[in-house]
Amino acid sequence: MSRMRWFGLAAVCLGVAISFIPFYSMLLRKRAESLIRNTSILYQHPGNAPAIRTVQALYKGELTQKGDCTPDYCSYEVVVSNRILAALHWTPYSELRSEFWVKNGVFETSILDFTSSANPVHSIVGHVYIQDGDGPLFDLHPWMDSSPTDTNGIVSVSPESLRAHEQTVLGFDTRCLTSHRGCSSVAELLPTVWEQKKDGGVRCRLHNHKGLIEGPKWLWDALQ
Repeated sequence: MSRMRWFGLAAVCLGVAISFIPFYSMLLRKRAESLIRNTSILYQHPGNAPAIRTVQALYKGELTQKGDCTPDYCSYEVVVSNRILAALHWTPYSELRSEFWVKNGVFETSILDFTSSANPVHSIVGHVYIQDGDGPLFDLHPWMDSSPTDTNGIVSVSPESLRAHEQTVLGFDTRCLTSHRGCSSVAELLPTVWEQKKDGGVRCRLHNHKGLIEGPKWLWDALQ
């Protein structure tokens, strides 16, 4: 093949890549946003846990069973990752993973994990745990005014608190999946809860009492 033909083929490949990446990035973010939205939908009705068939309908065949299931208990997961973009060296690898548990055919609890490998020290994870408890619960870590930039973030909420603070709890920035530089701190993964300080550290945005935003009434009253 002549040099001109090689140049022509390279130009075509470059053009395809240039048009593919923005389109694929848009679809990837939409899929991640749908995963987050479905998590919210599952908790919209107080005291009315959906059956597994409702969960399966929301995720439309994307569920993967985790390990062995028993007739009484089973766990599943759905993963959205930027593996293709990472393979193209467009962005560091990151993934949004939704895990949840079904007991006796009824949805019980769930975890959302947003993981990014952009931090040079180790992968950073923003966790959101949603589970029933005694009254409203909204607990987080780190809750301090300053934490290292490679700190993982954990938010634990009850369904009641999720409904009251949905935009804060589920405020993941899905652009972390497609940004060329990626997201290197939990402040970038979940900016509604944490923010980046000028010195590079991470600070909690929310007023709290040693990590507690809401809790059982007897405990909250004791902390005042």
